Amino acid sequence: NGTFDGQWSDKETRSMWTSADGLQIVSTDANGNEVGSMKYYNSKFTLYVNEGTATPIKYTITVPEGYSLTEMKVKNSTKSHNAHIDYNLGSISLHNTTAEKTIQFVEGENAFYLYGEVGRTIYLTSLTITKNDAETAINEVKGENGKVKTIYDLTGRRVDAITLPGIYIVDGKKVFVK
Repeated sequence: NGTFDGQWSDKETRSMWTSADGLQIVSTDANGNEVGSMKYYNSKFTLYVNEGTATPIKYTITVPEGYSLTEMKVKNSTKSHNAHIDYNLGSISLHNTTAEKTIQFVEGENAFYLYGEVGRTIYLTSLTITKNDAETAINEVKGENGKVKTIYDLTGRRVDAITLPGIYIVDGKKVFVK
């Protein structure tokens, strides 16, 4: 779901795309200036190379609070188009293929650089974002009567509270904490 600067089938090339739920993609040149490098038209989200092979277009993806960008899928618009993408884990080539390629992102990374022949395009076919798991911890274990239970780790040391995942002995019973 989303809007492409308010227009889903706009033929105009834009520098920013924002979805209704806060996902955003911005394209910038080597100096950090926003440049028109994206279009959503004929049911295809298109990324353009308009700075030349030596100077890439940087695409930055911002996801809603509490989510992380994990994967992106792209494919070349034509087999003969020489293009490649640099990202946090390396580089992928889109030369001589129109097969869909998958890019994996590590947590905290959200940008990639598109290199290729000026005026050529690739298609962004999907983005995968995942909800961040909330950190949980057990600070205190209480018995049925509200009293603090006796807790031991597997080395036999008494601990005041369970602070890390693992196996503990609580009042003589094994307890596994994720």
